[in-house]
Amino acid sequence: MEFQLSKPFLLSTTPLAILATLLVPQHGATAQVVAFENAHIVDPINETIVEGTIIVRNGRIEELVTKTPKGFTGERIDLGNRWVIPGLVDIHTHSFGNMSPGGAPQMLGTAGVADVALYSGVTAFLDLFNLEDTILSYRDAQRRGEHGGATVFASGPCLTATNGHCSEYGIPTRIVDTPEDARREVDALAAKQPDVIKIVYDNQTYGTRRMPTVDRATLQAVVEAARRHNLKTIVHIGTWDDVRDAVEVGAAAVTHTPGPMLPPADLISAMVDAGTYHIPTLAVQGDYSRIVDDGTLLDNPLLMAVTTPALLDAYRPTGGPPAQMEGWLTWQRTLVDANKDAVKALADAGVPMMTGTDGGNFGVFQGYSVHRELQLLVAAGLSPWEALRAATTNAAAFLEQDWGFAPGDEATFVVLDQSPIEDIAHTTQVQSVVQRGVVVDREGLLPGR
Repeated sequence: MEFQLSKPFLLSTTPLAILATLLVPQHGATAQVVAFENAHIVDPINETIVEGTIIVRNGRIEELVTKTPKGFTGERIDLGNRWVIPGLVDIHTHSFGNMSPGGAPQMLGTAGVADVALYSGVTAFLDLFNLEDTILSYRDAQRRGEHGGATVFASGPCLTATNGHCSEYGIPTRIVDTPEDARREVDALAAKQPDVIKIVYDNQTYGTRRMPTVDRATLQAVVEAARRHNLKTIVHIGTWDDVRDAVEVGAAAVTHTPGPMLPPADLISAMVDAGTYHIPTLAVQGDYSRIVDDGTLLDNPLLMAVTTPALLDAYRPTGGPPAQMEGWLTWQRTLVDANKDAVKALADAGVPMMTGTDGGNFGVFQGYSVHRELQLLVAAGLSPWEALRAATTNAAAFLEQDWGFAPGDEATFVVLDQSPIEDIAHTTQVQSVVQRGVVVDREGLLPGR
């Protein structure tokens, strides 16, 4: 990244970007002008690290300079030659809390998830299935300045077939069995201004279990109806054929990585040509089995800070995994290596990636597992730069937000003790978080504080 940045100092004029610019609040007292000095500024777009100062005015980046200008009269914050990355994003979560394989889960609610996410350096997340009015009302209230924590985006419900996935949790959702249903439900939901539309299109058999799913005509009707309202569609998929159909009808993104078969070469090309984003969700599809095999994965200080000893102990049962988890464990073991190979093939071809944890499921933890997703992407063969783009600027582009280090971008970033390019695991070494120009009181975000 050069200090004379090529990105114009213009905000996107798309409806979602305008909405976010107008409604996302400035929590706390934003200093008018702040110089964040002595920073290694890590720019995932240009794959550069430069030493300098970030000048912030009214919560947005004004410029990057080698040194703070003489006569500067604003606040000065010394970052101590630490590394600065754009805020991390979880593009697929469910903001209930953390599931437990035995014993009580850690129920946080959206407010609690927003807090532990922000503590973890995850400055925004997209909730892809929740109580419709509850999550959308929370998001709207946050944009009015009534809630803090990570910035919340939400789909609201999950569109699915009768008795399809998402209907089994006892949470009301929207059922679409026909194209007519699809058009009606999307039109009604669009009035509440969700940030995306989420639909399940999953023809996979899991063990001996296969749930009903919408047909392709209904999938297409959802995507077309969403497009009329300028809404992007994210499709939960189960097979590579599901991905193909999602790409062909024009979905913006697919979430999850099928397996154990690798994606066909022509499908990879189709995804690249269409610009379809892939949300691999490698952690939710493999980390429970990894934890069973290596309990030291639970010893990370950041993970311990945002969870509870009781929750982590539930992942270390003395008698081995609970019987009810055997099916989940077996499923994961079939995917671990195959998913890595699939993601590597997609990334090498240029399929754009975004990090999503599917938080609210077993083996993943709100906020923290975005860091695990980064590690797993690198383990799959992506460079640290590619992984960082998936967690930052790619997600920003998808959500039509200005998150980065160009003039005019929102001044939301994470300060790390060590370089994430040297070792992607260093993203867990969060020293501080800056949200819209304000240094966050991280300790006050921890559960029970």
